[in-house]
Amino acid sequence: MDLSSAQPAASHVRVAVVIPALHRPDLTARCIESVLRQGLPSNDFEIIVVENDADHGPVLPNPFPPHVRQLLLTENLGFTGAINRGIESSSSEYALLLNNDVELGPEFLKLLLNRMESAPQAALAGGKLLTAADHAVLDGAADALLLGGGAYRLGHGDPDQCQFNSADVLACCGAALLARRSVLDEVSGLDNVFFAYLDDVDLALRVRLRGHRVVYVPEACAYHVGSATLGDPVHPKMVEWITRNQIFLLIKNYPASLLLRLSPRIVVYQLLWMLRTISGKSFAAYLRGMWGVVRHMGAIWRERRSVQGARRLTSAELLMCLRESERQIASWQNSLPAERRSRLLSVYFELFGRARLPL
Repeated sequence: MDLSSAQPAASHVRVAVVIPALHRPDLTARCIESVLRQGLPSNDFEIIVVENDADHGPVLPNPFPPHVRQLLLTENLGFTGAINRGIESSSSEYALLLNNDVELGPEFLKLLLNRMESAPQAALAGGKLLTAADHAVLDGAADALLLGGGAYRLGHGDPDQCQFNSADVLACCGAALLARRSVLDEVSGLDNVFFAYLDDVDLALRVRLRGHRVVYVPEACAYHVGSATLGDPVHPKMVEWITRNQIFLLIKNYPASLLLRLSPRIVVYQLLWMLRTISGKSFAAYLRGMWGVVRHMGAIWRERRSVQGARRLTSAELLMCLRESERQIASWQNSLPAERRSRLLSVYFELFGRARLPL
């Protein structure tokens, strides 16, 4: 695979802003403008636009704005591959992972940097995502995970009433995520096998298993279009990748004792997810996702050995984190009117209740 750079890399900057793109230079240009409005000193940052499949669609045209350089990939490496390529081409203390369909609010990056500087154990920091169409509606406050392995964006689609501002979260959305570069190098970046979707939750679990923290900064706001590349919030590709990646997530990050202990919840959640894809006429995509699990099982099992071998968090400590994360999902669902509650989650919590497992 060829890789070309339209501009030389900066020798050293405080923050490398890495923006993966796929044939949407209009979105990329607006995203870049929002980064340039952050008010950081000019020698503090660089913006790296990583163009997937650059030979077969439009890319950000020259001349580029200040502090911007472009990497052209001849194939589509997905969100994970593009992010990793951008990070590898940079030398920085922090990396901001940024979807090109996100526009940063004022002070977003400064607020995240300030929090990271004041919390040396923090590896990742994320802010509040609001919908681009209506800035009063949450795209997601942070990411949470069921004990059974299903990931959810807290508050997705709700009016923003600062209801999650005090939450201690398991993970933050990768659409606008600040990462400490030393920790990214420690865990070898994003997992390329994931390609897209749930890679941010996987990253959060891996850094937590190494003893690092994830922090949520609700004062930092960004605005997310969502599904801008695929164009459909329930696109078959999304169903395929989520089906595959939620199983990868469990295999890699759950210790053997938790996999065994939580197996009833995991099996039930997977059955409920399969039924949801059938009712949504996405069963073919679900089957492709399951075939992806089979095809990549060897690579994921090798990753599991690496992740578990470097684990510093005990099974009991991880279980505590997961219990709190599931409790957040349950509380959020209970706060919604009946017609807006997830049927899948309603059945799951009817069977298992909230996370009351003893340590």
